[in-house]
Amino acid sequence: MTNHFKRSVLATVVLGLGLSAAAQQQVPNDWHLKDRQKDGFYGISLDKAYEFVKGRKSNTVVVAVIDSGIDTLHEDLKPVLWTNPKEIPGNGIDDDKNGYVDDVHGWNFIGGRDGRNVKEDSYEAARVYHRYKARFANVKDASTLSKEERELYEEWRRSEASIAGNPEEMSNFLLLSRFYKSAVAADSLLRKELGKEQFKATEVEAYAPTTDQMKKAKSSFLILYQGLSLELTRTNTEVLGEV
Repeated sequence: MTNHFKRSVLATVVLGLGLSAAAQQQVPNDWHLKDRQKDGFYGISLDKAYEFVKGRKSNTVVVAVIDSGIDTLHEDLKPVLWTNPKEIPGNGIDDDKNGYVDDVHGWNFIGGRDGRNVKEDSYEAARVYHRYKARFANVKDASTLSKEERELYEEWRRSEASIAGNPEEMSNFLLLSRFYKSAVAADSLLRKELGKEQFKATEVEAYAPTTDQMKKAKSSFLILYQGLSLELTRTNTEVLGEV
């Protein structure tokens, strides 16, 4: 390699680095708010949005976040969050009788009762299939079902087809099947321990086992509720009989 070529390569590298540094210095911190045509940055054109709404009458818009939850304490979100006027925060009571306790800012359908997100979850098709298998698996003629039952049956059949054609869905279903079997065995132990044939999962959650066997029973029973995303206010006979 000649000295002339080496110098050319070095000059090119230095020039490239210089241009890169200069480009970085020229990018403003608020580039994401800029406009592509006016400012040359692929931003959200915030100034244009402000100009568009200037002088217009405003209307309150309630936005539903289709996600796994939001930070209700975030400084930018807290003052604009929708608040349920019929719910009393933190009293542990379903004040508006809609099935959800303390749903002050809506409801996180993939979260736990303590507000934390569920880290691992099964697909909806697997849950639907597993939940209604005993109810519809032996149905030979759907015309014998009522209109409501027939609609639910068709939904179950779609979930069945989805699982059959999807190895991941089938894996989820098999996992839920194991959860169910473990929950049935746990249910038998919990009935004796709690001294009743019917109880809610909230009672199991509050129960403090003293033996390893009952600790495992408690965990196995509650895992089924988590896997099927069921409310803990539902009873053991309702859930196990339905599944």
